[in-house]
Amino acid sequence: MALEKGELVLEGISAGLEPGEVVVMVDQTLACFVTWLEGHSLAQTVLTNLYLHQVDKVQCVVVKAVCVVALKLVELVKDIIGKAGVYEEEDFQPLTYGFRLCQDVTEQRCIAGLREAEEVLGREVRRTKAREGVERSEKEEQEHQEFTALQCRVKFLRLFYCGLSALYRGDTSEGVRVVGGCSEILAAISVGIGNQRVLEGGRVKGFEPLANQRLLPPTFPRYTEIVTREEAVRYLEQLVTRLNTVTTVTTIPSFHTMLDFFQSFSATSPCALSRSVLQLLYTPLHSPPTRQPAVSPPAGPPLPPGFPELLRDSCKSFMAPPCLLLAPRTSPGIPPSPLHTLQVRLCLDTFFSQCCRPFGLLLQATGHNRARQRDKISQLLEEFSTVQEEADRLDNMLNTLSLSGDGASGKPHSLFLGTWLLYHVLKLMVRYTLSGFELELYSVHEWAMVWWYLYELLYPWLINCLHRADTVLSEHMENMDREKRDKASKGKKKAKANPKKGVKSRPYLTEIACYQAHANMCAGYYKLMVAARQESKILIPNPQFDNEVVRYEHRFGAFANLLTPPLMPYTQFKEVLEHTEKASIKTLYTAASRDFGQARQILETVQASVPDEEILNLITINKTNFVVASVLARDSKREIDFDFSLHQNFPTIKLV
Repeated sequence: MALEKGELVLEGISAGLEPGEVVVMVDQTLACFVTWLEGHSLAQTVLTNLYLHQVDKVQCVVVKAVCVVALKLVELVKDIIGKAGVYEEEDFQPLTYGFRLCQDVTEQRCIAGLREAEEVLGREVRRTKAREGVERSEKEEQEHQEFTALQCRVKFLRLFYCGLSALYRGDTSEGVRVVGGCSEILAAISVGIGNQRVLEGGRVKGFEPLANQRLLPPTFPRYTEIVTREEAVRYLEQLVTRLNTVTTVTTIPSFHTMLDFFQSFSATSPCALSRSVLQLLYTPLHSPPTRQPAVSPPAGPPLPPGFPELLRDSCKSFMAPPCLLLAPRTSPGIPPSPLHTLQVRLCLDTFFSQCCRPFGLLLQATGHNRARQRDKISQLLEEFSTVQEEADRLDNMLNTLSLSGDGASGKPHSLFLGTWLLYHVLKLMVRYTLSGFELELYSVHEWAMVWWYLYELLYPWLINCLHRADTVLSEHMENMDREKRDKASKGKKKAKANPKKGVKSRPYLTEIACYQAHANMCAGYYKLMVAARQESKILIPNPQFDNEVVRYEHRFGAFANLLTPPLMPYTQFKEVLEHTEKASIKTLYTAASRDFGQARQILETVQASVPDEEILNLITINKTNFVVASVLARDSKREIDFDFSLHQNFPTIKLV
């Protein structure tokens, strides 16, 4: 029927199909592709293009090349997202409804078809190009612009498909090079060309929104609104930028930096495709959790470290456990260190192999959307509780050997592995708790208990954990420096004074300061919320229909399986709350303003050495909150409001 109406022209440009109509068809296909990536059904988006239903019958080189690459892109994206496995039904719908996606067409043949289409369009661009001394009509000028725009779009499709294919294969260098070319072409694409070819009601020739209606179930969830062509180009520009960002993952050496990169990328709420590419490019996630041979193959590049080795190096750099350092040299007749025997080494290998599962799941969890990550974290904490028990057993064994074994140093070897795990567990607990603000899960009257849990338990434990690591690691670094100076003095070379010695000796000072500032902020919010609640500035549920114990256990129930740190019982919160409520309103507001002021001072010190936009926003929030709390201490009749525009977890308090 579409053929009879002239909606489809299988012969394409040679049979009178205007290049502007093909430009609009390509733009609309990209708009449908983007809508599909945003979680809509393939049948209501890409497959509304009638040319894609029977590609073999299309005779035009250009139109056929565009149709084939559109279907190949669908197949490729479906494979990438399916292999990574970090999507939910609201993120992406992989169902193809039985449509053929040109599986019989190879990648090389698809790219060759696009190159041929580019050559055909290149000849048309040269044919319609303006010549000196020859006047051209407006129609001829428009035809030239349309051919140029069409050539630009075909080139983008070729580069985008080549780049995604390279990234799927793991060829990062080729992927970076090709995807980089996509951003240059997208900057030159103007969707205004061909606007006059759009039919009434915004319909595009060759597209039928209800073409696949019979394939959908009777009660399909939602109406699909295709994004505009301008929005599609902006989305693709952002997608290409994100793909360029994720390719830097292959240059990050340490696991700790890698984890920060995954989490910071996730905080931008990227699409399912870019999240999936990131998961696939990080090869240690897909390596077997066994110790790899240290010897590289002959005449080849060095083997990349396996996941257990990365975790071992992360633990070693965190606080330098003696069991992971090189064995000390011993004199003849003196037994070797008991911490470096074959049995200990095998125990450590087993431990880090066991750690691969929870840490691998942690990286995969960052690939899910922000709402699903909260569910994943609660499951992750159960996984970490198992390896925490193993770390405690191993720490106790190593401590016994270090104190009483043959050749032992007599120094304790306690809690090195446990502290490393505890650090990651505490960061997860803080993320889980704060994500409730980002996802707007907490009622305002619940905020007091959340802030209290953060400043009373989580942040103090995290700060103590880092203090211990900081002390141990700084001692190790000082010992290393002393050994170097001793060697230099033996070799009659005067060691140069290290001007950065003070900075090096406190590796976690900045991180400790940031968490201390966060703890002060939470303390300020808690006191302010208690005072506001007493003055009825916030709504409180009717006690007849409320059970605070149940809400408390529901909010922090995910921490119940952990042995360290233990779950803080509701009775303790209630005891502290009753004690806080005994203070006067003015005292609470004054204490809150003092906490916000201290947090601001700490953050300003950090900002001077480590400039960061988030820290700058937190300084602004604390300045405002300090002023508001001070005003409320003098005039508590003023109403307040909370604004999360500067930070998704820490609100700015405003006077209304």
